[in-house]
Amino acid sequence: MIQYTKMQDIEYLKDNYDYLVGWGVGRDEFLGRYNPSLYHLDYMIDGRDHCVGQIKCGMKISPKSVLNEIKDKGTICFIIYPNPELEIIQQIQEFVTDFSVIVSRLVNCGEMVSKLSFSTDNEDRILLNAIKCMKVERPYYVDIGVCHPVIRNNTYLFYHEGYTEGVLIEPNPIMCGLAELYRPKNKIVKIGACGGEGGTMQYYQSSVSAYTGYNTFDKELALKRGFDLQNGLDIPVHNINQIFEENCVRCPDVIDIDTEGMDFELLQALDTERFRVKLICTEICTSDDEFDDMMKKKRYIHFMRTSENGIYLAEEYIDKFHR
Repeated sequence: MIQYTKMQDIEYLKDNYDYLVGWGVGRDEFLGRYNPSLYHLDYMIDGRDHCVGQIKCGMKISPKSVLNEIKDKGTICFIIYPNPELEIIQQIQEFVTDFSVIVSRLVNCGEMVSKLSFSTDNEDRILLNAIKCMKVERPYYVDIGVCHPVIRNNTYLFYHEGYTEGVLIEPNPIMCGLAELYRPKNKIVKIGACGGEGGTMQYYQSSVSAYTGYNTFDKELALKRGFDLQNGLDIPVHNINQIFEENCVRCPDVIDIDTEGMDFELLQALDTERFRVKLICTEICTSDDEFDDMMKKKRYIHFMRTSENGIYLAEEYIDKFHR
């Protein structure tokens, strides 16, 4: 099996494989990022069989069994859309033994570089453009709650453009393995972050693999999302300031936080006098006003709002954008 971990041109994939097969219709990664004008898929498979026979994004959705028809007729490259990548590879191996895989975000289909983004809503492009405006030559970043290191990730664009000095903090062992595969030059810290004293916390997991990104340390949120509380892991957690002390070689320029319910707690606990981060991107897990008020006390100003995240700028850098 060949597993591509860097960008590949669609023309290269078309020239080197007899079949390009998409996998994973659920949620918004396929529905929001594919149409037939970008590139042609020979088949689009719904691994959960919920949409078989329907037309989505111009493609008729096929069941997994379609692989029996093509597995001996030529070379196959699977383009994977959702983030439970390893589970999908295991499903493919039930039908095909010799194949290649690439996650959809690494398929270069001719879009302009200025529009290249791996985030849900261009957060990575916003952060990188702001950092360039501040004339930071070697941006240093911390990503807390990485989940998949490429798909819907707010720091992979930095890595893709050669800025490999970064720290990835992720409690999920499977996602840590993917981070080691896709981002070997980053430092990967296999723990959770907390606002209080460190120790061990229960990491609640969804029984539906497509919702890996919704796993959380927040028991109340896990109950709200209908998680089975017995389906969890005991994960070591460290105070956010301790993590910075032990793993950062200098003060980060950017931090991205997406911890499914603990973002406010982490930012409140972060010593922003000692670690004067220039830009902070965080999932807004309570209200905009509550985050804005808390960040204002830390001398950070609201910089931008996306569909899921708030981006804050250390107030002393605002003049960099007024020239």
